[in-house]
Amino acid sequence: MTDALMPYDDVLAAFDPALGLEVHVELNTASKMFCGCPATFGGEPNSGVCPTCLGLPGAMPVVNAKAVESAIRIGLALNCDIAEWCRFARKNYFYPDMPKNFQTSQYDEPIAFDGWMDVTVPTADGDGETYRVEIERAHLEEDTGKSLHVGGATGRIHGADHSLVDNNRAGNPLVEIVT
Repeated sequence: MTDALMPYDDVLAAFDPALGLEVHVELNTASKMFCGCPATFGGEPNSGVCPTCLGLPGAMPVVNAKAVESAIRIGLALNCDIAEWCRFARKNYFYPDMPKNFQTSQYDEPIAFDGWMDVTVPTADGDGETYRVEIERAHLEEDTGKSLHVGGATGRIHGADHSLVDNNRAGNPLVEIVT
């Protein structure tokens, strides 16, 4: 059996590619998404954590109002409809830098949806061409911690002697924008 290659023009005629982006925007809030821990970078590893952002039993999350306001503002800037109500759900992940083993996210019921943004791309004649980028949704969620791979030449997990986890940024508020 031989591999058949289609000419470029035939590929374009036969297929309708759909491309999209998923952009994570870290919000500039003083505290994390569901607790009062500082949402800052730096500091001693694991010094900016509490029972809530670590997912310890009995911890009660409280939504960061500034993050909600920021998400609404982003939604309005992207010409989105703003939900009258929305809810958070757990997305289970079993990664070393996800201390709760789940991410709290609005994936299914976002705060902002059905928007658009016009982007003008320069053209050779200098006029530019405007494209409309449709925004499927913009929703709130929380960031993970940070894995550090020690040893080896690349700082990557392959070849590392061991790995460390810093949970200081775990729980920082994010808006995920999906085109």
